[in-house]
Amino acid sequence: MVTVKMLRYNISESFNVVRWCLTLVAFSFVAVVSVAKYIQLSDMTAITFSSLETTYLILNDTMSVVYIYLPLYLFLMCGLMFDDNFGALEVIKCKSRGKWYLCKWLTLLFYTIVFFICLFGMNFLICNQVFPYSTSWSSDFLHVQVMLGQSAKNFFYGPIETIGMSLISVFFLYVVAGMMSMFFSMITNKEAYAFFISLVLGILISVAFVYGMKLTSQLSFEAFMWRNGMLFVGAFFIGVLGLWHTYQKDFKLESKI
Repeated sequence: MVTVKMLRYNISESFNVVRWCLTLVAFSFVAVVSVAKYIQLSDMTAITFSSLETTYLILNDTMSVVYIYLPLYLFLMCGLMFDDNFGALEVIKCKSRGKWYLCKWLTLLFYTIVFFICLFGMNFLICNQVFPYSTSWSSDFLHVQVMLGQSAKNFFYGPIETIGMSLISVFFLYVVAGMMSMFFSMITNKEAYAFFISLVLGILISVAFVYGMKLTSQLSFEAFMWRNGMLFVGAFFIGVLGLWHTYQKDFKLESKI
């Protein structure tokens, strides 16, 4: 079994202050630009959205999900397999290749959860400074969304539940991309190669799910479970493939891989 000490060691070794600070700055910048846009829209139309409604709009923007947040996420995660002690010494410390790989996967999962907490928290805090707080959809918001082509069924649940379901779908999508980054890190032995390969594949998968399966729309609970089930199966398959490669790999002392 993977111990808390082993997991804590992996998390501390892979934490990069500079990358996280840059990511938080990027979150803030996107949120401020988006909020400014909705303030201008409010002034033009005399419609004021709530802070949760504005947060929903920001986090469900396709361009942000695919082309801003995903590269930022991979920028953080692609370094998980590369640290000063990565190689045979760390495998020996974990006492087995399987435990070493599981520690890496749990570290990825931990940082992904932190990433999404920061993503939601940063956007909501900035939106809440400008827009009023409400736990229900306003009639103006629903009217605008229907006019823009959204289905009223997408807003069957309240703002908090709807944002949560959207983030869960994107969460699984990003986990798949992160696991691809881990896998290609072991294959290529290069962080830059793993980043660009996983980024291209991640964008292609994201585009397929966003446009093909309407990832950021709620549709129905059955559709929600179906698309996330597909992503879970994909993550499991990549995880098994990565575990197999871990046992095939030739780890070398004093080497990063």
